[in-house]
Amino acid sequence: MEEPQINIRSEEINEILGVPPRWIIRWGITIIFIVIGAVFTGSFFFKYPDIVTAAAVITAENPPSVVVARTTGKPQLNVAKDGILVNKGDTLGVIENPAKFEDIVRLSIIIKNFNVDSILNENYLNQFNALNLSLGEVQSSYSGFTTALTNYTLFHKQKYHVQKIDALEGELKGYTNHLKLLNKQYKLLLKEYDLTFKQFKRDSVLLQGKVIAQADYEKSQSTILAKQQSLESSKLTISNTSISIEKLKQTIAETKLDFETQKQKVYDDVVNAFNQLKSTLATWEKNYLLIAPSSGKLSFMGVWSDLQEVKAGEPIFAIIPENLGEIQVRMVVPFEGAGKVKVNQLVNIKLDGYPYIEYGMVEGVLSSISSGYNENGFPAMAKLPNGAVTSYGTILNLERELRGTAEISTEELTVFQRLFNHFKYLYKEKVK
Repeated sequence: MEEPQINIRSEEINEILGVPPRWIIRWGITIIFIVIGAVFTGSFFFKYPDIVTAAAVITAENPPSVVVARTTGKPQLNVAKDGILVNKGDTLGVIENPAKFEDIVRLSIIIKNFNVDSILNENYLNQFNALNLSLGEVQSSYSGFTTALTNYTLFHKQKYHVQKIDALEGELKGYTNHLKLLNKQYKLLLKEYDLTFKQFKRDSVLLQGKVIAQADYEKSQSTILAKQQSLESSKLTISNTSISIEKLKQTIAETKLDFETQKQKVYDDVVNAFNQLKSTLATWEKNYLLIAPSSGKLSFMGVWSDLQEVKAGEPIFAIIPENLGEIQVRMVVPFEGAGKVKVNQLVNIKLDGYPYIEYGMVEGVLSSISSGYNENGFPAMAKLPNGAVTSYGTILNLERELRGTAEISTEELTVFQRLFNHFKYLYKEKVK
């Protein structure tokens, strides 16, 4: 059985509730127009900038330098202690390798004092012969160098060419003296021949006058022929001796040339082997030695024991200079929005190592932006008027690079200008 529904709203009540009072409507419309007018008016005065976000790095003018392992192995730390002061060029350690570090040091000292003009000094060469060095990768170049040194020394000690030249010149001197004697002999033979020839002429006249017998004439003729033969034999001997002298001179010249050639060769072999040794040693030092690239305080970067193995490219030490110099903020402004970025704009930097909610942000001013660009954007620089201090008063530690995000505040525009720009874009894109 259905219950009867009771109508509790009379016609009078419905009339009152259905028609709101006029003053409410009047004031409501007025307030709405006032709010809209206030918003519209405020749009001409309320300004805010666009934010262009860029990757940023805060560093010092003289940033810490890092010593990186160039090969994989266990570092043998010599004098390296965390926090000590080191000078540029100090050897901090060496990566484990087949060579003995002490032998490498000895070789480096010898090479530093090497003078090719001192090679012939017996004491100088003996210092190489007395060494028994374990040099690992450098051993082959060192052996080539000592071999070249030995060959150079033997070449000058044996004096093969010098002795040969002396012997040839002595022989040449003997032939020259012999040729002088032959020439004297030839002159005597020539005089003797002239006398014999005169006698032969007289005998010829006497034979015609039948003063002498035919046998005497023939005897005189035989004598002149013998003298003539001796004269020709003397001329032949002189000619042969002269040829021998010229051959000796040519042999001496060739021997001297060969001596100079061999001398230059053994010298060049020493120089080339020395340069190869220096190059190999420099490569070894680059690969295995841990050398301080600058002066400052040494700071370990994760390697604390000789038992730890490091990989190639892994940082081992950082060297913090005593004077960090001017603070620099380096940024890369992305292509999107780069046209809005101008010098002297405000830059707020949120650092990865200092959460901005806890430490605040670093305030800076854009000092320069490059017209050139790379694959990531335009390089830019900013200055920190307040120094390395956050907005909450935290002093930053610049002993290492600080990375973060820079928010560049571009030119401020009113709300009306932004709406106008939007409608202008729509008008040009849609209407036209």
